[in-house]
Amino acid sequence: MKMTIRKAMLSQTRSKSAEELQRYSKLVCNAIEQNEKFQKAKIVLCFWSLPDEVNTHDLIQKWSHEKTFLLPKVIGEKLELHTFTDIASMTTGEFGISEPTGEIFSDYKKIDLAIIPGLAFDQNGGRMGRGKGFYDRFLPQTNCHKMGICFPWQIVPKIDCAPWDIPMDEVVSCEL
Repeated sequence: MKMTIRKAMLSQTRSKSAEELQRYSKLVCNAIEQNEKFQKAKIVLCFWSLPDEVNTHDLIQKWSHEKTFLLPKVIGEKLELHTFTDIASMTTGEFGISEPTGEIFSDYKKIDLAIIPGLAFDQNGGRMGRGKGFYDRFLPQTNCHKMGICFPWQIVPKIDCAPWDIPMDEVVSCEL
């Protein structure tokens, strides 16, 4: 079932033009900026988006002077958090993902908000990632509000979650 949903989500996203994805990304990021949890957060775990994810680059750069953004770096089977300083300090890491080279951040209990990607979400906060389990292993170390973000077609009626799958506290998207 999960593989079927993963394939469908990737197919729908790939069927959209770069312009459409950017337009939806701006709408989702506007919704994030209006969100009270984001407005109050001082330390935000986010991600430097891949081409098939909600584009977070502008959001991070726009707010990085007012909030501390932490971006993950894949180290083996774990995520290591680094402080985002600027786009020039990003390097290409494992899986071809741009990763920060800023200071390592390890006081996970100080994170106010985690903005998490996913291939699909349901209305109950169920999340389906890419299948590697990085966030499911990492998030239990935090006490923060977990915000899943996605394109509107990535919200599905139900995701069959395993006991180790970490649910989101809310899912932020936009209208189709």
